[in-house]
Amino acid sequence: MPLVNTPRARNFLSSMGIDAGRRAYLGNPATLPAEPATVVTKLHYVVADAVNRVQNLEFDRTRTPTQQHDAGRQIAEATVAEITKARASLKRWSDRATDAAMTEIETVLGSEAGNSALMSELRSYLRSKAGDAEFQAKLRGLVETDLRFAAAIGSAPAELSGLSSERAAQLRVYAAAKHAPEASERVQVAQEVAALDAKLAAAQAEVAPAFYNSGVQEGMRTAVDVSAPLGGE
Repeated sequence: MPLVNTPRARNFLSSMGIDAGRRAYLGNPATLPAEPATVVTKLHYVVADAVNRVQNLEFDRTRTPTQQHDAGRQIAEATVAEITKARASLKRWSDRATDAAMTEIETVLGSEAGNSALMSELRSYLRSKAGDAEFQAKLRGLVETDLRFAAAIGSAPAELSGLSSERAAQLRVYAAAKHAPEASERVQVAQEVAALDAKLAAAQAEVAPAFYNSGVQEGMRTAVDVSAPLGGE
C-alpha cells in the first residue's frame, strides 16, 4: 500500500511519474527559451527521481512504517528545496529578460520624444479629440503607424493627451508590438516564464502531503538511541 493512500496523493504521484503529468505540473521545457528550459528540465528529473524513491519506500523492508514515512519526509524536504531553487532561478531570468526588453521598447517608443514642441502640439491635438468616438476608434491604428503619436502619449502623463492611464498603457502596448516587435515578443515570453511560478507553487504544496503521513512520521520522536554508550559513559 502506498505510504499515503488517498486519492489526491495517488493522483499526484501518478501524474508526476510520467512526462505528460510533469509537463502539466511543472511546465513544458520544449516551449521555453534555453535557460529556463534547462531549469525546468532539471526539475523534471529531480521530481521523477523523488517520486520513484517515495513509491519504492513501500517495499523497503529495512525500515519500519514510521521510518518509511520519515524517509518520505526527507525526500519531500529535498524536493521542495529544489522546487524553491527553480522558482528563484526562473524569476531571476524573467526579471532580467523583461527589463532588457522593456528598455529596448522604451528606447524605440521614446526616439521621437526629443522634439518637445511637437510632442506638446500632438498632445493638445489628442486632447481636443477626447470626446470624438470615431477618432478614438482610430487611435490604435494611429499609434501603430506613426511613432510620433506613441511618443507623445508616452512622454507625459496620460491626462495631457486626454486619455486614462489604462488607455494610454494599452496604446503603448499596441505601439510596441508594431514598432518593436522582437522586444515585445521577448516581454511576452518572459511573462509566460514568470507565470510558471504559480504552477510550481501549487506543485510544491502537494509534495509533503503526497510523500508521507506526518502523523505516522511523528513516531520517530519515540526512537531509542541504541548507539549511545551503555552505562552513561
